[in-house]
Amino acid sequence: MSRLAEPADIIIVGSGPAGVSAAWPLVSSGVRVLMLDASGAPLPTRADHKDVAALRTDPARWQTELGLTGPIADAGVSPKLSTPLARATLAGFGQAAGVTAQNYMALGSHASGGLSRIWGALAARYSEADLATFPVSAAEIDLAYERVADRIGVSGGRNIGDADMTSLAPPVAYFADNHRRLGSPPAFRLVTAPNAVLAEAREDRLGCNACGLCLHGCNRDSIYHSALELPALRRFGNFSHQGGVFVQRLSFDNGGQIVEARIGAELVRFRAPIVILAAGTLATTSLALRRIGLTGVPVRLENNPVGGMAFVVPHLVGRSLPSSGFGLGQLFYTLDVGPGVEAAGVFYGADALPLAPVADRLPFTRPYALRAARALAPALVLATTYLPGRFSDNEIIVEDDGAAGRVKITGAQSPEAEKLLAQSFAELARLARRRGMWAIPGSRQRLMPGADAHPTGTLPMGGTGPARTDGRGELEGAPGVYIADGAALPLLSARHPTMTIMANADRIGRALADQFAVRSGVVHAV
Repeated sequence: MSRLAEPADIIIVGSGPAGVSAAWPLVSSGVRVLMLDASGAPLPTRADHKDVAALRTDPARWQTELGLTGPIADAGVSPKLSTPLARATLAGFGQAAGVTAQNYMALGSHASGGLSRIWGALAARYSEADLATFPVSAAEIDLAYERVADRIGVSGGRNIGDADMTSLAPPVAYFADNHRRLGSPPAFRLVTAPNAVLAEAREDRLGCNACGLCLHGCNRDSIYHSALELPALRRFGNFSHQGGVFVQRLSFDNGGQIVEARIGAELVRFRAPIVILAAGTLATTSLALRRIGLTGVPVRLENNPVGGMAFVVPHLVGRSLPSSGFGLGQLFYTLDVGPGVEAAGVFYGADALPLAPVADRLPFTRPYALRAARALAPALVLATTYLPGRFSDNEIIVEDDGAAGRVKITGAQSPEAEKLLAQSFAELARLARRRGMWAIPGSRQRLMPGADAHPTGTLPMGGTGPARTDGRGELEGAPGVYIADGAALPLLSARHPTMTIMANADRIGRALADQFAVRSGVVHAV
């Protein structure tokens, strides 16, 4: 038995960065928006300790590092996935979403705010060459970038030549200072990491105090995640947010779009003229492909081939660990590794990272690696390298089981990706060595497909296949259904995609707000 819930002008499925970015221009213009969110129980959003120094001296710190069921991370996963917050954010997604994967790490979340609860907060923007692939003008995306940055708060992104080094971990600052002195070769570009982290207080969020517990949950809400915006949206009378709603299917009747969902044991249908899917690429793809009847057909799924390596600054070995620090990216780089191929990545200080995944990147047996990680942490730098998504070779197949969907993912990356990652590692090692930082032999690792948590491109804007969206984000074959998350990206750059996803969602929401204004004959300020 099911019931029909109250209608809205637009239903947004998902409360992640894409969902809230699409919501703001709509809600601000007076459009009635209903946001459906699978989240139920609240996450452990606060770190258990005052700062990283208190964590290090806590005899029971293993409970924070490992939790009751052991670490989720291993040598093929990012350190950010090794905390209790990460485990709670990711818990149950695969089973609830009907996802099975082979050689692919299918990361997703039903938490409020989605994967932004545990993202690295890197707010990189696509290059001009990247944006040239979009079926909309780069100027539109650039304006949306500015709106998003103003809304969420972004710090960093400064050229090394005039950046403040005092906030960097000592080994990272040493590398950056030497780089500034030597100058940058044309193929290598280095800036302070542009992070969605407040340097100063804003409204209900406090500025970063460098407590070093970034990956465990920010006690000051300095690090942006999209659930932080829900209270402000709820203050609008034309915005409603409903949690605990598992959307299972989309359909259409003469009254408009129908969203079929489960709330506990009850089946509920929601109706609106327009639906915006922003549930994360994997869930959005399942809903969209079943909506247009494209089941059982392999569809390309992109991710960033990614690897990492560890460096040491020898004269800092054995130093005391600082009592404060910053656990997110500290320097952001891009590197030309071939004709028309740009790699990108981030340098992290190891002093504020969980030691277990750091040890996994050292070429020793586990007990010795943990001891080495503790001794080397004051001198260690970890670097990631990302390649464009075109060097991945994954496919996703969606089946319909009558109630919801089953999703099968097969992961692979091209042989060229292996070659380009090796080239990137070698060039980084050479650049670092000239700047007093040495690559640790045997520390180079290539992560499993999907471990980047950047699945995109299944329903690309301006695409030519049967699964695609147009420049407005409208799903081909399903008028009134819009795709606002990573599924719609026509290109996955080596530069992290979250800011671009948010900018595109803002652009889609703004266009729909204008569309409603024209229909109603009222011009709204958006």
